[in-house]
Amino acid sequence: MTAAPPVSPPVPLSRNRDYRLLWGSQALSEFGFHAAVIAFPLLVLALTGSGAASGLVMGTIAAAQMVVGLPAGVLVDRYDRKAIMLGCEAAQAVSAISLVVAVWAGAATVWHMVAVAAVFGASAALFEPAENASLPALVADDHLPTAVAMNTARASMGQLAGTATGGFLFAVGRFVPFLVDAVTHTLSFVALLFVRLPRRERPPGGAGPLGREALAGLRWVWRERRIRVTVACAVVLNLFFSAFYLVVIVLAESRGCPPGRSV
Repeated sequence: MTAAPPVSPPVPLSRNRDYRLLWGSQALSEFGFHAAVIAFPLLVLALTGSGAASGLVMGTIAAAQMVVGLPAGVLVDRYDRKAIMLGCEAAQAVSAISLVVAVWAGAATVWHMVAVAAVFGASAALFEPAENASLPALVADDHLPTAVAMNTARASMGQLAGTATGGFLFAVGRFVPFLVDAVTHTLSFVALLFVRLPRRERPPGGAGPLGREALAGLRWVWRERRIRVTVACAVVLNLFFSAFYLVVIVLAESRGCPPGRSV
């Protein structure tokens, strides 16, 4: 009887090339994203002096995340996840560059910023489930909990560092936070090109209607009490902190506080 060949141990995350590329690229991307998001109300206030217009731009990001987030899980199960992630990074880089050019030329408008904010929110909502669904193909099952924890820590670090830096970048120049965002998303796009993510085979029989599958997912979330409560708490907290940032920025601006200190 022939002995089975020994099973090689899984590659640790510290030596997992593809996971490190994905993690590092998103550390850059999330820093740039949050630096730009916190600079949006500062830019709107500087151009219009309107707190309502600032709220419109910030609300657009949240609305786009919510609207696109509903079918996002179904979309990343149907289409190539790496292509989705690359498309999200490219869309954010191009939209940020368009805003940099508009601010530099003195032609930025509120509606242009609303459009860019919508792209930011939609791309973020679509990228996250694509990345999460790709992890099992990049890391061993034993390392999956650690990889998820490291991604969560990365998101918190990106939010903290980007939010803290965005105001100072805005003080350097109104277009600077968005230029940094464009550069970080471009670097992330390039890094993602080298991530080796296996192509998935589509399930036999084809996919059902997009809306039906999304509603089935919502019904499942509603039936699971713990997940339902967690989702509700997350939505309320996100809305609170978005409004909280805006109130602080508007009050600080009205009292003559420099942008670097208001955030």
